[in-house]
Amino acid sequence: MIRLLPLLLIWAASVAAAEGIALPQGFDGSYAVEGAACDGPGRVEVAQGVMVGAEFAITVTDLIEMAGKANVVEASLLNEAGGGTWQDSAVLTLATDGQSLRFDYADGTVVEWTRCAG
Repeated sequence: MIRLLPLLLIWAASVAAAEGIALPQGFDGSYAVEGAACDGPGRVEVAQGVMVGAEFAITVTDLIEMAGKANVVEASLLNEAGGGTWQDSAVLTLATDGQSLRFDYADGTVVEWTRCAG
């Protein structure tokens, strides 16, 4: 049983990371990456702290909510794409009207997704 404990801890950590840390209310939904149609491979589903596109997955592993800014959070992210994984962080901003989700990365890169209808 003692030999199983490290394996159980590793399994529990991977399950927790796969579920992600939920984003605040309003962030979850379907989006399209920049310039993509909602009915194609550019569609991204955001739910329970996990963002899944056709060729990638992003899991929120830590979250800092900004005081007085309900639609802005700083998130630590575990990215999976192209057979690799890496850690990153970004400030995520949900537009006031809820129709877009913007990622501002520390290196200056900006990515914006547009909410899909229904």
